[in-house]
Amino acid sequence: MRPILLLAVLATVSFAPSAHAAPFKPAKPPPKAADDALSSGPKAYVGAWSVGKDGEGADVCTVRFNAAGVIGGFQLVAPKACKDAVPRWDDLYAWRVGQNGDIVMADATRRSVYVFHKLDDDVWATEGSDWERLLLQKATKVGVGK
Repeated sequence: MRPILLLAVLATVSFAPSAHAAPFKPAKPPPKAADDALSSGPKAYVGAWSVGKDGEGADVCTVRFNAAGVIGGFQLVAPKACKDAVPRWDDLYAWRVGQNGDIVMADATRRSVYVFHKLDDDVWATEGSDWERLLLQKATKVGVGK
């Protein structure tokens, strides 16, 4: 009986947590960088954009696509002067990347107000005839804006 008692005492002493040992804490995941807020797709669209009606002499407005999440996508910021350049501007609230790389400007209820289809590497456009459709491109490619 003594050998069993001795083994039980040794097992208890060797496996008992020490008063000096730190308790086990699971590793915390590393904090996310600000760049992780968006996937690589939408990140490419963040910045200043020029939007306006298609046609020579049409008003053009500079807007900003921000990375901050809002209802319907990401934050869309524009000056009041955009009312002259873009119909239904009061309805616009957010932007997002849609199917096939389309850029969607939506209202606060997530409804698409404008869907811009890619024309070439730098220009997107809505459907419609020349004076009805809107053009959208990175502001760095455009020299003038409101």
